[in-house]
Amino acid sequence: MKNSDDRPALSRRQMLSRAAAAGGAATIVLGTAAAYAPSASAATQDDYDEGPGITAAYALPDGEQGFVRGKEVHHTDSAIGTTRKLADRFPSLPKSFTRGVDAAYVLPNGVHGFIKDGEVHHTDWAAGSTKKLADRFPSLPTHFTGGVSAAFVRSDWVYVFIRGGEVHRTDLGKKAIRKITDELPELPETWKSQD
Repeated sequence: MKNSDDRPALSRRQMLSRAAAAGGAATIVLGTAAAYAPSASAATQDDYDEGPGITAAYALPDGEQGFVRGKEVHHTDSAIGTTRKLADRFPSLPKSFTRGVDAAYVLPNGVHGFIKDGEVHHTDWAAGSTKKLADRFPSLPTHFTGGVSAAFVRSDWVYVFIRGGEVHRTDLGKKAIRKITDELPELPETWKSQD
């Protein structure tokens, strides 16, 4: 039975991200396409852009961690409470990505990847350039190509994408998906549901 103060899907995704980190993934990412305002009647565009919490997280090869909230990013090597604008930290990001991203990951070589809606940008690409998820990752199932809720890259360069209660790994083959319950059986049962 749910309590009236149960958090929406965002907190489940955060928990999923933490579980991935505990499992030893080289790079973790959490994300959600849904940023929400504290009160629809009092919400401004800035409230919507900022959202109530972290929308993406990643780990760098050196162990440093990055957290994205709306237009800002904080790295654990920064002073407590210090944030930078996404646009300043990652000047190659397309303008729409500087207002927030759905997911982020770091490749084993340190290149950052950011996903927003159905597009992806890597920091070693030309400034402002994006590729459609379907073009960059042709093995993705069709319903993943409009956006994902979380992504990470393993140390063996296998990309892992999560959408709802499903997982796609680039080493599984074209359009192949697995249920979170099969892919991450160690997760608590309540974390496996992405309703």
